[in-house]
Amino acid sequence: MYFNDGTSIEGFGMLEVKGLLDPIEKIKFRLTKDEKGDYWDFEEVSKITFIGFEFNKTFEYVKTSNLEKPKLLELLVDGNVKLLQFYDYNLYYNFEDGKPFPNVIENEKTRHYLIKETEEIATCIDCSILKSWAKNVANYLADCDTLVRDLKNHKYSFAQLDDAIIYYNDICVE
Repeated sequence: MYFNDGTSIEGFGMLEVKGLLDPIEKIKFRLTKDEKGDYWDFEEVSKITFIGFEFNKTFEYVKTSNLEKPKLLELLVDGNVKLLQFYDYNLYYNFEDGKPFPNVIENEKTRHYLIKETEEIATCIDCSILKSWAKNVANYLADCDTLVRDLKNHKYSFAQLDDAIIYYNDICVE
């Protein structure tokens, strides 16, 4: 776990959603398996990296709006421009006639964000129904002519979005 002051510690962590009216994802962290663990959020922590058998996943607290608190987003590509992913879970309650309890329908949406090192708020690239993700990425990374041309010519599919961001960080950043 990495703190806002630049220090870090190793231990055992997991992500949990706390609060019913104002839910926020917090990190439950403990130094040893035997400890109870404490909850941490964006006020003290900048990110956490989970290390598993054959994977590493990093989640960072990032603001996606001026009006909201920072959210935990999964870091997909690190660099001058970061590609991050947010898992948005919505629960819908479907009340049917004659049944005392509602059916709970879970709707999962994944949203992708870009943020430059100099920015405080991330930009969603697949939140708009009016513009395609490729147009949003091309507008965001307009200073890289070759990447913009490749996006307009459909060289990258959405599954290759990480490759486009890696290309930008490797080729277009001075």
